[in-house]
Amino acid sequence: MFIRTKYLNQLINNMDQPTIKILVGVRRCGKTTILDQFRATLRRQEISPSQIQVINFEYLLENELCNPEYLLQFILDRLSKHQMNYIFLDEVEVVPQFARVVNALNSLSNTDVYITSSNKTILEKENLQQMTPYIIIPVFPCSFREYIKRNQQEADSQTLYQYLNEGGFPYTHEIHGPINLRNYVNGIINTIIITDFVQQATLCNPGLTKQLAHHLAHHAGTTQNISQIVDSLKRHHITTSNKTVDFYLQFLQTSFIFYPCKEYDFSRRHVKSTNIRYYPVDPSIRQALTLKKNVLSQRILENIVFIDLLSQGYQVYSGRIKDNEITFVAIKNDIFTCIQIAYSLADDGAYRRAISGLRQLSSKYRKLLITVKPALNYAGLDPDIEIIDLYSWLTN
Repeated sequence: MFIRTKYLNQLINNMDQPTIKILVGVRRCGKTTILDQFRATLRRQEISPSQIQVINFEYLLENELCNPEYLLQFILDRLSKHQMNYIFLDEVEVVPQFARVVNALNSLSNTDVYITSSNKTILEKENLQQMTPYIIIPVFPCSFREYIKRNQQEADSQTLYQYLNEGGFPYTHEIHGPINLRNYVNGIINTIIITDFVQQATLCNPGLTKQLAHHLAHHAGTTQNISQIVDSLKRHHITTSNKTVDFYLQFLQTSFIFYPCKEYDFSRRHVKSTNIRYYPVDPSIRQALTLKKNVLSQRILENIVFIDLLSQGYQVYSGRIKDNEITFVAIKNDIFTCIQIAYSLADDGAYRRAISGLRQLSSKYRKLLITVKPALNYAGLDPDIEIIDLYSWLTN
């Protein structure tokens, strides 16, 4: 089993602390497996099985354990009184008033609580206020650096092409053949669209939701607004309204299939509510929805970098200064890293166009030019612009 060290270490570092550990991410990205790996760590430390309780609610929708009062008492009755107890609640958001149950468990002096969710609603303010203190651990499908480590491969164009078309969902490593792979990823998408809508007791048009997901996948990395999407769907003989599309668009983000990338305007120093781009959480999502192989194109590579930045804990926006676009503005600990992605720098003109936006930014910002093909001949021409190749960036 491939050990996802980055996530496992976060759990180990927060073990036995009075904080609720909340793992969130798209279905099948590996949250449950990470908790399995953590429980293996507990067993190696000679933690008794009687100190560990595991409940996975994914298949318990009609079970009495989904009754919050019954669930709480069920767990309390099985606690080891004079030892630390490790409580794991998988997909806990299906339980009504789950936050109250989790908080009650965490308030005990001999419990260490871990929960997972595939729905962003668990992070709503009213839920988090009931589950303090907490630590949120966003989980993503395997990154490119994890992919090559798991497969013991070198970081090169051939391996990247494989990653773009196989994706990073952990179980895809066990699947052989592009058709089987596409069916598996489509199964994830369909489960999210149908199951999660049912859990929310919401009327759903699965066909429209899938068409919207297809539109976002096909236009990943391009600026979108609701009216544009409605018009595009109408051109494909799908009649809908702005309100409906907005609702379904929020759902696709809530279930972590797509992530929004808003625009940061350097001239006004604020994030705009319009000019939003959407990126699928994994390259296999785009391939499954569009039925097209992913290639080493500018937009698809931007997608990989965007999700990689999110997985490293950055807030990520697209950037604009005057008439120049900056591919990404990544912010962590109030430090701005401004990134321009260029597939290649064929000549001096291409280099000047690539860095035109970065040149206009203040020197207080870190500036990166990421290229797929080596650009060593341009290194050092602009001292405050660091040039790095894509493979080095993705494997650091």
